[in-house]
Amino acid sequence: MRFMSSMTPLLTLCVNIGMVLVIWAGGLQAINGELSLGQIVAFINYLISTMTPLIMMTQLSNTWAAGLASAKRVGEILDTEPAIRDAPHARPTLPGPGAGVGMDDVGFVYAGDGNEPVLSNITLEACPGETIAILGATGAGKSTLINLIPRFYDVTTGRVTFGGADLREVTQDALFAAVGVVPQESLLFSGTVRDNIRYGRPEASEAEVIAAARAAQADGFIQNLSQGYDTRVEERGSNFSGGQKQRIAIARALLVQPRILILDDSTSSVDVETETKIQDALEASNGERITFVVAQRISTVLKADKIVVIERGRIAAQGTHRELLATSPIYQEIYDSQLGGGERLAAEAGAQA
Repeated sequence: MRFMSSMTPLLTLCVNIGMVLVIWAGGLQAINGELSLGQIVAFINYLISTMTPLIMMTQLSNTWAAGLASAKRVGEILDTEPAIRDAPHARPTLPGPGAGVGMDDVGFVYAGDGNEPVLSNITLEACPGETIAILGATGAGKSTLINLIPRFYDVTTGRVTFGGADLREVTQDALFAAVGVVPQESLLFSGTVRDNIRYGRPEASEAEVIAAARAAQADGFIQNLSQGYDTRVEERGSNFSGGQKQRIAIARALLVQPRILILDDSTSSVDVETETKIQDALEASNGERITFVVAQRISTVLKADKIVVIERGRIAAQGTHRELLATSPIYQEIYDSQLGGGERLAAEAGAQA
């Protein structure tokens, strides 16, 4: 930028000085009859015409410098060694049907975070067919907790297991094939709606695509689009609303038929009625799938088989909705603040228990 800011005025100054010299010297020669007026005008036009290519050269040099800087940064990324790598003798397959997910005294610290633990003493068991809801305040560690399951990060202490096998002893390819993740910030790719849903299974049939979209409550609005499933998706899904993007992302995850499904606040942009329909569809098609649901909205977790309340990186309470209403003041406070009547319902739940 310094080069650009200095070269353009410098070139303009040089050309203008040249014009002064041409007029001065050419004028003297024209007085003496050595040059005609037309020749002087031609010289001036030649000088002016040199300005455009010279300025273009400075712009090209700036583009060239920016390209070199970008190439260097891309090279640094490509040369970076990933922090998460397969163990030398990692198994290429996961345990068979009936395997559950377990966390055994898990602790986690982000690198360069002053050794402040984000998670501490997390012990959790999720059996096949169960839906586990993770509830807590912003910054409590909910997303960090579920990011340990697909090994986006490795635990600092303890271990995460699947069917009793430490996930660090399984290849990442095998793990990613078994896990479906729907983040809160749903990303869509350029292409058609059908291509986005088929992203994890390009070979999926049309019937399977539609079934996944119906389970995610996306088929209705997709059919109303100008070209249905062939509608083009703009970059990052800019031509879709937040709720529509989340439902397409859920359909994409369901089409893969994962053994572990992670929904990280993935219905935050969806109305309560649609969210309830999505939950019912997930419950109907659950089978042996283990579902982890991270939520800020307590209505999202009411039907979960187990609700885990996270506070400051620790499990403050866990149990069913009725159990937590009777035993957990934190859960009662969250319930009361969002839906009202928490203390009364807690008393009723305690009496029925």
